[in-house]
Amino acid sequence: MSKLLSNAAVLGNFIAGTAQRTLPDEVLNAARLCFSDWLAVAIGAGDEAAGKIVRKQMAAMRSSGRSSVLYGGSAAAALAALANGTLAHCLDFDDTYIIGNTHTSAPVWAATLALGEEIRADEATMLAAFVTGFEVAAQVGRGIGQGVTARGLHATGIFGRIGAAAAAATLLGLDAQRSAHALAAAATQSSGLTASFGSMAKPFHAGKAAMDGVLSAQLAAEGFEAAPDVLEPGGGLDRAIIQDGSLRLATSTFERWEILHNSFKPYAACHLTHPAIDAARALSLSNDRAIDPTQIRAARVRVSELAQQITGLTQGEPATPLAAKFDLRYCTALGLHGHDVSAADFPSPWTVDAYIAATAAIVESTPDASVDFAAAHLEVEMIDGRIEAIDIEVAKGHPGNPIDWTDMRNKFDGLVDGRIGAQGDQLFSTLRNFGAAGGLHHLKDVVGTLA
Repeated sequence: MSKLLSNAAVLGNFIAGTAQRTLPDEVLNAARLCFSDWLAVAIGAGDEAAGKIVRKQMAAMRSSGRSSVLYGGSAAAALAALANGTLAHCLDFDDTYIIGNTHTSAPVWAATLALGEEIRADEATMLAAFVTGFEVAAQVGRGIGQGVTARGLHATGIFGRIGAAAAAATLLGLDAQRSAHALAAAATQSSGLTASFGSMAKPFHAGKAAMDGVLSAQLAAEGFEAAPDVLEPGGGLDRAIIQDGSLRLATSTFERWEILHNSFKPYAACHLTHPAIDAARALSLSNDRAIDPTQIRAARVRVSELAQQITGLTQGEPATPLAAKFDLRYCTALGLHGHDVSAADFPSPWTVDAYIAATAAIVESTPDASVDFAAAHLEVEMIDGRIEAIDIEVAKGHPGNPIDWTDMRNKFDGLVDGRIGAQGDQLFSTLRNFGAAGGLHHLKDVVGTLA
């Protein structure tokens, strides 16, 4: 009987085998959707303080390199990944692999693009490297992301870092053994606390994950050895992040393409608020039972236990736009007033609409173990005694209720129009067809105009 491969070996072999795989069209399409979303939210975050501060400190390091930095020239790959990965998560509007509770594209595309430019990889190679990074992050994080989050750790800072290392190892052409060491080097740097949610530190988690992923692969390429056994079920990684032993890393199988189960955000707030926002907007914008939010006596929303833990323990009085994105009451109130819950609803400098605040004050949220993370139940009681209720079984953007290229175009335009103007049509076309020769050149031309 042949000996079963270790988990680290399975992951390493998957990375090393990237060049020999033919990716299905639907997988390539999903990767392009991820890239379009990534670039749109990064460009839209140009004025965010967290991104500006990281870019300023990165520039002070005076690195030289060919990797483009959005809103800031060029740098060495690891530092460009830091800046761009942070920027891509500033608005908290980027995609989420819900099964692992990870914002995967923010660090993985940042690492892929930065290192790909540095080594002059072509677009098709970058696209394949991103897919590999996404799939590796998903294999390690699937099934335990919510448990990690519930214990106060940011899954993006763990599994996104591993995915970034996988993409970087792919670009560097590392063999299975070197790739496993790259993943282990990334895993030992795992970090990010949910206590930082609502602050500038949250997007920094994504940027640092991108940076550390690139660095880990570069070190492994030079012979750096880590401890691949940490990636085994019951090994050092899962014992550290799930210390009660109730969850373990699953054995990596790569039986399906996890990128096809990714989620995209229609709203610029924590993904866990989206089902409640969907419910609130459905009532507010309904043709046959539209409600006047000024006539609401009480609004009661039931959400998943994780949504309550991360977003529901608030008073509906956020002090900053970042805090507002993690305030279930405030986000529900925005929906009840028919807002798009776009980046424009979280302005800086921060101002709170008095009507929104008044509605947020009468929203009550409760956890319900029977409610899925993508679901919510909302009941609204009007002053005249009328009661309207609605159930959202799967929020928009989740698998089962996905967005398409038309939805992505609407989101893209809302984020980039004020930044690149007439270039938006051609840029969107480039992203939708990324992998064809010439796409990266056009992308760099547009990025070079950002200021």
